[in-house]
Amino acid sequence: MLTLPMKIIPLIIFALLSAACSSPVLRSSGSQVIAKDRDFIVLRVGSDDARSLARRYLRDENLYWLIEDANHPNPVAEGREIVIPLKMENPTGIEYNGYQTVPILCYHRFGRRSDRMEVTPAMFRKQMEYLDKNNYRVIPLNDLVGFLKGEKQLPKRAVVLTIDDGHRSIYKEAFPILKEYGYPATVFVYSDYLNNGGLKTRELEAMKKSGLISIQPHSKTHSNLTVRQAGESLSQYQRRVRQEVSLPNEKLVKYLGERPRYYAYPFGDSNDLVIEQLQANGMLLGLTVQRQSNAAFAYPYLLHRTMIFGDRDMQAFKKSLVTFKALR
Repeated sequence: MLTLPMKIIPLIIFALLSAACSSPVLRSSGSQVIAKDRDFIVLRVGSDDARSLARRYLRDENLYWLIEDANHPNPVAEGREIVIPLKMENPTGIEYNGYQTVPILCYHRFGRRSDRMEVTPAMFRKQMEYLDKNNYRVIPLNDLVGFLKGEKQLPKRAVVLTIDDGHRSIYKEAFPILKEYGYPATVFVYSDYLNNGGLKTRELEAMKKSGLISIQPHSKTHSNLTVRQAGESLSQYQRRVRQEVSLPNEKLVKYLGERPRYYAYPFGDSNDLVIEQLQANGMLLGLTVQRQSNAAFAYPYLLHRTMIFGDRDMQAFKKSLVTFKALR
């Protein structure tokens, strides 16, 4: 059953009475507004879909999910009376019975072996198809920033895709599938691997040019930033951490002309010194590999990610898609 804010009930009652009195004729070529105020439109759908309605009334077709979520579980279909919210009412996703969470999925390699760290293209396609068929909405990592600030409402079944390390199989195997579904993803690369066994500059450029892929740093050498190496003094360790944050940023600016804003910790490990360096370099988010979804009140520099392993089945994948935490 559709649950609506209390303040919209009088508007809908007025709309239904008006519709009953005037008996307007619905043309199959267009949708008809039957009531409107500052916050909502009540509309009988013609041949429009949610995207065309969002383009017309919200001035951004990418906000189609706002219309679909407001009318869930009923689809936006011809002849239906629907509600179009004109404002984002709940940017934190906190409700009386729980709160929204956003899973960030973490992949590594793609290939034919199907081992722990390598997902086959066939399984990756099956997972993306599952997201598509079950009304999950893949959003760019960038959208999470406003959500964590309490400023940006996200789709109720929002999911973020990330891929670590910078293996060339990302470009060869995963990228074509992401393009097929139109799904954005963030690729975290450690800079010593670029053009040195890992992704090549032209592959980075091609993925960035697609508008779907954001390239962000995963350190310089992929060493654990929380562990001092043998014989390493405190000052040497501090210098290494500074370089592991700043140098890959500089290389990505050189290659792609855009300053990175998000950082994936090698092995998912971080500490106060590493976070201080992220902040000093203007980084907005730091990502771990601790399995859990993220609420709006999550700490931006210790975001959770769920690793997707190649030796797990679809049931394991489905369990990673936690988008709401119910309060008991």
